[in-house]
Amino acid sequence: MPTTCNDEQKNATPFDFPELERLRLFSKQTLRDQLTSLKYFKHSYGFKHLVDSTGVSVASSATCVLSLVATNSWEKYSTETKTKALVKYLVRRDTSADLPKWNPFTLAWILEAVTKLEQIYPGCLDSGLRGRVATKGERLKGEIRRGSGGVKIPPYPASAYLTQLVVRVLGQRSKLTDGLRTAVNRWAWAELARQLALVRSKSKTADAFAVAYLLMLVSTLTHSSKTDPEQTSIQRSAFQTFFECQRDDGTWPLSRPLFHYPKVGSAYCYEYEMLTQLLQQEELRDLLLGYLPELSLAAGSVSNTVYRVEGDIHTWTSGHHPQKGGPESWATASVYRFIHALDRLVAEAVRRELFRYLGSPLPTPSARKKKKSDFARVFLDSNVKVKGKQRSLKKFLWEKFVKPLWEECDGIADGRSFSPRTPRSAIFFGPPGTAKTDLSKKVADFLGWPLLSIDPSHLLRNGMDGIQAEANAIFRMLEQTERVVVLFDEFDELVLERGSPKAEAFSRFLTTAMLPKLASIHNRATLVFIIATNNIGDFDIAIRRQGRFDRVVQVMPPTYRAKIKADWGSSKLNVGVKFKKLGVKLTPKMKQQLGDLTYGEFDVFATELASATTKQMARSLLSSCWKECTLQTRVSKDKPTTWKIRCDAEAALSQ
Repeated sequence: MPTTCNDEQKNATPFDFPELERLRLFSKQTLRDQLTSLKYFKHSYGFKHLVDSTGVSVASSATCVLSLVATNSWEKYSTETKTKALVKYLVRRDTSADLPKWNPFTLAWILEAVTKLEQIYPGCLDSGLRGRVATKGERLKGEIRRGSGGVKIPPYPASAYLTQLVVRVLGQRSKLTDGLRTAVNRWAWAELARQLALVRSKSKTADAFAVAYLLMLVSTLTHSSKTDPEQTSIQRSAFQTFFECQRDDGTWPLSRPLFHYPKVGSAYCYEYEMLTQLLQQEELRDLLLGYLPELSLAAGSVSNTVYRVEGDIHTWTSGHHPQKGGPESWATASVYRFIHALDRLVAEAVRRELFRYLGSPLPTPSARKKKKSDFARVFLDSNVKVKGKQRSLKKFLWEKFVKPLWEECDGIADGRSFSPRTPRSAIFFGPPGTAKTDLSKKVADFLGWPLLSIDPSHLLRNGMDGIQAEANAIFRMLEQTERVVVLFDEFDELVLERGSPKAEAFSRFLTTAMLPKLASIHNRATLVFIIATNNIGDFDIAIRRQGRFDRVVQVMPPTYRAKIKADWGSSKLNVGVKFKKLGVKLTPKMKQQLGDLTYGEFDVFATELASATTKQMARSLLSSCWKECTLQTRVSKDKPTTWKIRCDAEAALSQ
């Protein structure tokens, strides 16, 4: 999408958090009834159009399938055997509702449903039926060519609804060629200008639904690099025009007829079917967030138009054919799919509101990495002791933390949660300077999620008296937030052992207050949170108790082998090469000393080593740097314990 926003605009939404929270609660409550509602229309392996219909409806079944798949509920509804039977039934059909044979409406709905069901049950489509599927796809491509970009069912003219339906299905099946894209794009831009003129002139033939579907088409098919300022202006105008047509009850005036059902009458666009497609346009997301009040009004209409049939089952009707009467399966499925799509948009709004509230810019999301070798590629490895055995830190984190998250993180964007056994919280502990914060960033980058750092200053920004209210506000947002890696950094003083003389009143309060809040966001299972600390030994035992966090990992300085292979200092010196040039043979003790240096300490050492000209200078420099390094210094002034001794004692805490 060519439209651009600055960072402040991207983070801002018209609703504050309580309103966003209300919308999310409404969505969750509504979606709880989806399965029961659609089972009301169940027929064999498919769905009926009306509850008193006698057979399986092709388009209605496809719509119900897509609604249940969107909410990850299809497997709760149907078995693989029944899914295979439904796919077989759909693929063998070439028409529906007495429409002309091979019409694009029927073919597109069949292909979209089959495409989604194949993703759930890859073997549900028999090899003997693949030829029929391919033929249907070719027929749809032919419809675009015959209409010079616009798709129609004669004698009605080409409609934006049918065109967008065919284009999205061909796109899902990777069958939309460059030539077809160009033809549709050319037709859609011309038709969008015409429809906007009709709306602005208050013509009787104006159609707000056409504006919406055309906006989807041009936004999908026109790459931002090829969109000129005039087209950008038209897109923004189309968005504004569409929502200006919304009525006070949250609905839109009836669309122009799309085609004709021989036994029923004209077919029209349905608000919730159209809004679902609009909300799924990634290119339009930034603009859509600015119209949350209007979308909330449309959601309110859902409650006002519900049919409550026997058993208090919630159903809906499109109202297009009042002579038929009663609720319709496809309309009911469309409502639930809209509510799910709205929840996905509101979840993004919550995420932006959280970053805005904490005064942090929402980073541009990085692409989700695709292979193990991409995890922490430039992060130098260290050792971690787990169950008495030395292991590579990077390999341990990959196997026990990052990989399980990575395998499921895409589903969070679709409204799913991490499975109960998937680790999603961790404590990274170790001496200062071991890049625990940077390691957290590597985890976030690999998942393609932003890192949000929260430190005590966020809780104390309204003073000591406001700490409880601030903690409640932040954690309340976190409970509704998805697709974020949250780093609680520098919280050492706030979770001290409750019996410690250093613990102040507010520290003890936060210890008891944070535990249930952390448990709550852990149970929500839609984000990852990490605590980074230098002082796990001083943590309240309730915080670090086994099972409280999924992973507890000691992060130590990089190993000697990892350091010796890299370039360091302002001159990008390879320490191993430098030692070799000076004729220094590294002893086991020297290797240990090099391994004890943290990132910053090794970088300083390498910078100074660059000017060394003799063996003695190099050895003397290493000895002095090692004696002053973090691991050789005291943990505190009042205790003789060094960081080295403390880290050795705490190594067994890793799990």
